[in-house]
Amino acid sequence: MCFRPASLSKPVECPNCKKKISAMAGIRQKKCPFCGTELPKEEKK
Repeated sequence: MCFRPASLSKPVECPNCKKKISAMAGIRQKKCPFCGTELPKEEKK
């Protein structure tokens, strides 16, 4: 049996340093851990 997390989210790209930041333990980051820039809000579908 294969386990998949309930919510698969794509990594968010930092608008300042262009690094990709993925969710940690299912929790989306609010600031870039590399440069401290505020990350854009997740788009709801």
